[in-house]
Amino acid sequence: MRLKRSFLILVVATLAWGLLAGLSLAGEFSATVVTRTDSQETKGKVYIQGEKMRQEFSTPEGMTVNIARPDKQLMWVLMPEQKMAMEMPFAKSGLGMSMAMPEEKAKMKLLGTETVNGYDTEKYETTVTAAGKADKHFLWVSKKLGVPIKMMSEDGKFSMEYLEIKEGGVTAGLFEVPEGYQKMTMPAGMPQGMPRTK
Repeated sequence: MRLKRSFLILVVATLAWGLLAGLSLAGEFSATVVTRTDSQETKGKVYIQGEKMRQEFSTPEGMTVNIARPDKQLMWVLMPEQKMAMEMPFAKSGLGMSMAMPEEKAKMKLLGTETVNGYDTEKYETTVTAAGKADKHFLWVSKKLGVPIKMMSEDGKFSMEYLEIKEGGVTAGLFEVPEGYQKMTMPAGMPQGMPRTK
């Protein structure tokens, strides 16, 4: 149950990350991230340093950490209580079982400008394919940070927003697997299969 929930939130986080295709990722900041999927709300922390992203969130089963490393073409899900790290390819991970991100860059239509959480943003419209279905999403991209600080599906069933943004002060070690963690790889059959240890 814990792994399935972590996998679901990782899918949501990766969907948001996939929407960044074609944008210049140059910001360095931390923030509180609020994600809503249908009637569920999850709060956590996000750390951005260039193209690297770390997201931390709590579940009833404990803390889970997602790390996206496009520079290494890897993604990790850390489970601190168990000192375990699930590793998967960034581009062609087991996430393909649940969603199919387009290979080409997302085509985004500029709708205008708005101020969101104190930042000047450009509002875009884009279409993303998830689980074989094309859905329209809206993104509010901070001109200063270079990333979306708010995103929402057209039907309102999915949204993600960065609050309490603090610029700078993000260390490189946040985007590495800590020493002493047991690494697992994501088999092709996930989520039906179980991770195998390294």
